[in-house]
Amino acid sequence: MNSKNNAGKSEHILEDEELMAALEEQIATLQWIQAAAILTEAVLLSKLYSLKENVEEGEDKILTGIWVQTLGQLMEALGVTQQINTTDKSSIFKAEKTAVTGDLIQSIGAGLQAWGGEELLKAAAEELIP
Repeated sequence: MNSKNNAGKSEHILEDEELMAALEEQIATLQWIQAAAILTEAVLLSKLYSLKENVEEGEDKILTGIWVQTLGQLMEALGVTQQINTTDKSSIFKAEKTAVTGDLIQSIGAGLQAWGGEELLKAAAEELIP
């Protein structure tokens, strides 16, 4: 009876490991989808701003912020992908460090965008209030 329970536990552990591996693959895929989306947004925003005759105060920060976020997202996607494609503890640590650095860079980019957005709001409020 005991060997039957152990076999069932081993089978359950294998199923969990397979599920975890599949979920990790899906997460990595989504990281790359996010990277492609934010890269597309950065390119389109750059084109939009290049067509404008007058770049408003704050738009430069927004544009810089989106490019910084793009860099961070690409780093995070790379780190996550490296994590799931290695079993070496040292390599996993380096990959985690890359992913976390990517998160930090994304946060800096978001901060720049918020700062630029605040400048745009301030300028718009000044136009509305005489």
